[in-house]
Amino acid sequence: MKHALALIIKFVMVTIVLEVVLKLMTNLTFGDIVYISIAVTAIAYIVGDLMILRVSNNFVATLSDIGLAFLIILMFNYSWYNVRISVIDALVAAVATGVGEIFFHKYVENYVFVKTNKSE
Repeated sequence: MKHALALIIKFVMVTIVLEVVLKLMTNLTFGDIVYISIAVTAIAYIVGDLMILRVSNNFVATLSDIGLAFLIILMFNYSWYNVRISVIDALVAAVATGVGEIFFHKYVENYVFVKTNKSE
């Protein structure tokens, strides 16, 4: 249940950020942005939040999430007939998403990761 709530929070955050940024900079529809948000949420949660954040720190996980978001956003150009997202658009959207990830990682560290107290 902890992961489901974390995924919902991350999806809503990513969708809002991408809607604001990409809607201003591109001609993408809301449906296009939702597709991108689903991909960014799923891949970045597994790789950035569950794998990298667990073994490193917030800074490293945020940088990895920015990189993943940047690559995923750019990769969506190949699923459409014409290129509609520039490198600058993708970079701005990824960095804006990364700002939200800083706070999301604190949530994940405090509420998703199980902390064990081995002091006896």
